[in-house]
Amino acid sequence: MGIALSSGGARGTAHIGVLKALEESGFAPSVIAGTSVGAWVGGCYAAGVPLEELARYWKELRWYGIGRHLLPGPVWRGWTSGSSLLRAVKNLVGNVRIEDLEIPFVAVATDLATGEAFWITEGPLAEAICASSAVPGLVVPRNWNGRWLIDGGVVDPLPVEAARALGAEVVLAVDVLVPPPEKGLSNPNVFKVLFQMSTIFQKRIAQLEAETQRPDLLVCPQFGPRPPRYSDIGQAVEVGYQEMCQHISTLKKLLGA
Repeated sequence: MGIALSSGGARGTAHIGVLKALEESGFAPSVIAGTSVGAWVGGCYAAGVPLEELARYWKELRWYGIGRHLLPGPVWRGWTSGSSLLRAVKNLVGNVRIEDLEIPFVAVATDLATGEAFWITEGPLAEAICASSAVPGLVVPRNWNGRWLIDGGVVDPLPVEAARALGAEVVLAVDVLVPPPEKGLSNPNVFKVLFQMSTIFQKRIAQLEAETQRPDLLVCPQFGPRPPRYSDIGQAVEVGYQEMCQHISTLKKLLGA
């Protein structure tokens, strides 16, 4: 079984709950593909970081922690260099390399020059996670062996194909992306318009990926009127957990368990 974890910002903390439900049901992923926050959660999990520690990290982050990671850098290339983000990831996973992980893992980024998805299957895990989550305009693109990489959510927000390429015969995809109507726009300014534009195209790409790449099981956590924010992830982990629990019987049939 392979797991494809989508991008989605703070909503991606629901991935933690999904993995927790799988663990409790006795299902261990054979491979993990992650984009952006999906790469954060999936990469840390593949590196053996306990789910409780991941959940605690996100719950304690809040705006103060976000602010520390977004200190200005060379602003003509991006608001922040991403060095603080890299240190934060290294505090969780250390200096482990992807090819040394017990669970095969791929972090999906976007090649800024070609506009194509770039699958990172070897090299420093922390660097790969940061490349996969380098939000355009906010974080300076990451140089990876001569390639300039940005957030994988730009072209491949739901990495089903990447999971299959690692050898997964059954793919469980988790889509936590924001449905555009959820934003409830009023008096849109330039920043709201830009964020909404990103929301629309990422969600549309994910829908197309689900239609064309056909994951064997698609799980879409529903957050209700209080979706998670970086300032407060709320019940995101529990929402992911409960949503996955509702699909365990289907997963058992798919795996012949």
